[in-house]
Amino acid sequence: MPKGVLTAGALALSTMMANGVVAQGYPEKPIQVVVPFAAGGQGDVMARLVIQRIEELDLLEQPMVVVNVPGGAATIGMRQAKDADPDGYTLLYIHQTMMTSELTGVLDFSYADLVPVAETNFSCLLTATAEGSGITDAADWIAQVKENPRAVKEATLVGSIAHFTTEMFAKAADMKVGYVNAGGGADRIASILGNHTKSAVVVATPVVRNPKLSALVYYGEERHPDLPDTPTAKELGYDVVSCLDNVWYAPAGTPDEVVAKLAGVFEQVTKDPQLIETIETKGDEVLFVAGDALKARLATIYDDLSAVAGNLR
Repeated sequence: MPKGVLTAGALALSTMMANGVVAQGYPEKPIQVVVPFAAGGQGDVMARLVIQRIEELDLLEQPMVVVNVPGGAATIGMRQAKDADPDGYTLLYIHQTMMTSELTGVLDFSYADLVPVAETNFSCLLTATAEGSGITDAADWIAQVKENPRAVKEATLVGSIAHFTTEMFAKAADMKVGYVNAGGGADRIASILGNHTKSAVVVATPVVRNPKLSALVYYGEERHPDLPDTPTAKELGYDVVSCLDNVWYAPAGTPDEVVAKLAGVFEQVTKDPQLIETIETKGDEVLFVAGDALKARLATIYDDLSAVAGNLR
């Protein structure tokens, strides 16, 4: 064999040994966590809460540092994380926005082009209405939409998970919702509170806190504990689940041992009662998923979103 040439087996063994050495001393410097949104938003707050508790529990030898990279509808930060060195020192914290951005053509790479390390928390979405809308409950909303296709307007952010959620429900219920491109969650709430539109998909927290808002359909597996009278889509007979599943990703090629170590840290912190209470107070729920189970979970979510992507373009 010529000098400097490795067989496939020797190369694989060399790579495994190198990865083992990397993992053994990892981390040797701070880990950057890219949050592709501005500071202060829900995603930014949740990432910082998890990181803060990891530090307080001394679960890593080096700190995790949030790097906010807003812009481009989150695509700038997502790309920066994807293109980072796969050495375990750059992570991305993101929910379904990476999937919806790809499916609407805003992003030219897939969530599958990164390595999912762990999911740590989620919040499911709901369809809300406001006083003065003339909609009493889910059955009434569905009936009005079916009677006047596209005429019953919903405040949305075109191409967002909110938009996808309504399209998934509309497909299941065989109805056609009309849309007004209102913007982010706060803008959508303002739209329905002003009776400019009839409905909007938002997270539960503002609906729980504002008596002028009411929930029509909840998109979790079970009813929201703070909205016990709101039926799930499944209870209504429509197999639709839609949540913001917050996942920590690493660039493709990150050593398996490093991914496993990070996943172990996230598993430990999600068992912490203090973090669970804090996360729930902020409106999310704690959930740890990693490995093959996480890959399967993400694939299912992606398939559900893909099924209605053509309706949004």
